[in-house]
Amino acid sequence: MAIEESNTNKLAKMQNPHYRVRPKYGAWMENEETLMLEIVLPGVKKENIQMKSLKDYFMLKANRDEIQYALDLELNMDIVPEKTTAKYEEGLLKVELKRFNPLEVAYMVPINGVKREQTCKEQEEKSWILPEVNREVDYDKGTVDIEIAIPGVKEDQICVKILPDWFNLIAQREKFEYRANSGFGTEIIPEKTTAEYADGLLRIHAIIHNELDDAKSIAIN
Repeated sequence: MAIEESNTNKLAKMQNPHYRVRPKYGAWMENEETLMLEIVLPGVKKENIQMKSLKDYFMLKANRDEIQYALDLELNMDIVPEKTTAKYEEGLLKVELKRFNPLEVAYMVPINGVKREQTCKEQEEKSWILPEVNREVDYDKGTVDIEIAIPGVKEDQICVKILPDWFNLIAQREKFEYRANSGFGTEIIPEKTTAEYADGLLRIHAIIHNELDDAKSIAIN
């Protein structure tokens, strides 16, 4: 008569597997925003799968008897770990990782003092044009001034998002839109950036970031 293995022995095998195996897997970009992983884990129970994701790293451990499937992947892109989802059926694990879009955390610059979030989405059905970007960096004054010609665009159809080292512009006009992604040439302070628009000309004024502004004073006791 077969004797059922005790729970203690089963737990010991899970914690100290004799064999470590790299599972077969596939990876592909489902679209510009989604990275998909399919990992083959035959015989593994759902509760024995452990996964962790960092901003550019994915880790998996899955135990079955004396075998541990282990997978460590450098993603070569930044993702949003908290948006990672997974589904497991019949020995196949499907993991969906969302690519990090820096524009989601970028600072929205008011145009003539007004923010307009609704204009920031690109319209796929529209043709687009790369406008000329003129930039002047003045290190003595600590400023960066940018001029962009977007003739024919109404003020409420302009969206400018700023990160410390570059900006994104979307400006819609009838059947096409202007798009620009350009660097400042130095690190600036997004929250201190302003923008003015008149007569088809957009002017962006940014303040250069001074690392000493973040320094802490040290008191002498």
